[in-house]
Amino acid sequence: MKNKIKLNDPKHIFIIAEAGSNWKAGSYKKDIERAEKLIKVAAKSGADAIKFQTYNPKSVYVPNAGKSKYLLKSGMDKSIFEIFQKYSMPHKMLKDLSIICKKEKILFMSTPFSVEDAKVVNKFVKIHKIAAFEINHIRLLEYLASTKKPIIISTGASDSSEIDYAVKLLKKKGAKKICLLQTTSKYPAPIETLNLKVIAELKKKYNVPVGLSDHSIEPILGPTLAIGLGATIIEKHFTLNKKFSGPDHSFALNPKELDQLIKTIRESQKALGDGIKKILKDEEELRKFATRSIQAIKNIEKNEMFVEGENINILRSGNQKRGENARFLTKIIRKKSNRKIKLGEGVFLKDCQ
Repeated sequence: MKNKIKLNDPKHIFIIAEAGSNWKAGSYKKDIERAEKLIKVAAKSGADAIKFQTYNPKSVYVPNAGKSKYLLKSGMDKSIFEIFQKYSMPHKMLKDLSIICKKEKILFMSTPFSVEDAKVVNKFVKIHKIAAFEINHIRLLEYLASTKKPIIISTGASDSSEIDYAVKLLKKKGAKKICLLQTTSKYPAPIETLNLKVIAELKKKYNVPVGLSDHSIEPILGPTLAIGLGATIIEKHFTLNKKFSGPDHSFALNPKELDQLIKTIRESQKALGDGIKKILKDEEELRKFATRSIQAIKNIEKNEMFVEGENINILRSGNQKRGENARFLTKIIRKKSNRKIKLGEGVFLKDCQ
């Protein structure tokens, strides 16, 4: 974990390994043990942060909210209230997990779903994350803005007006750094729903760091393309085992896939460069050898006129001394040589009388 948190650095993409509810194993002891394993996997893979979720079902859904069709497909035939109750993280767990993260040198994060949760979470995190479905939770936004800590907002299932409102409210309430993540609120999200071009639009419109929270099951495609479009933050769910029971395991990456993703991201960020078109050091040898220049195609005597196709031409110099750039040809032809030039040598503007 770096001392300075960088959320807008193309040379170091900020990677959040999303543990979500995948720490849940049964008893508190087993929960901590599984969470610790998740933290160690994320740290070993090179993620910058690992993120959990902190919520109380009573402050999320109405008690008679019913069943979720999405979760029914995952085999969870219980009301959403019961499911949230089962997978809610006790507040006392936050301190334990933050200590483990500090030991493993990875940033601890946890998404709060209420002001009460956020107040507890705030004691242990350096960055706040707002879940997509909380983007209009004005009291939560107001509180998080008051902490003056960086805030990352997922924008799934929201439109421009809702993003506008959230960003303006956060700024009005004192938020110092706001980041936006393009997100598709579907689990898993089909590749054709990722809408990655939104990343460039969000950067242009809001002038803030932008990234991708990827819910697709494909481990590399979405994040790699997102980086090419300007994303500097990548968030991806992961699990120890996709067959574990729970709402977030089936579409999450396994440890091997997480490791593969992060390695690919680190290579991708190298490939981006600085955006300045120039002759690179690695190109200099072949540029000298193979880029066309003005070369003598026969021995040229002093006072001899330069004639294209007769004694000079635009050729690659190879191991011969490279002549003037070919774009200066018209300034050399029909001028006379002020020296003897051997076959293959480069011809320069200074060689003209």
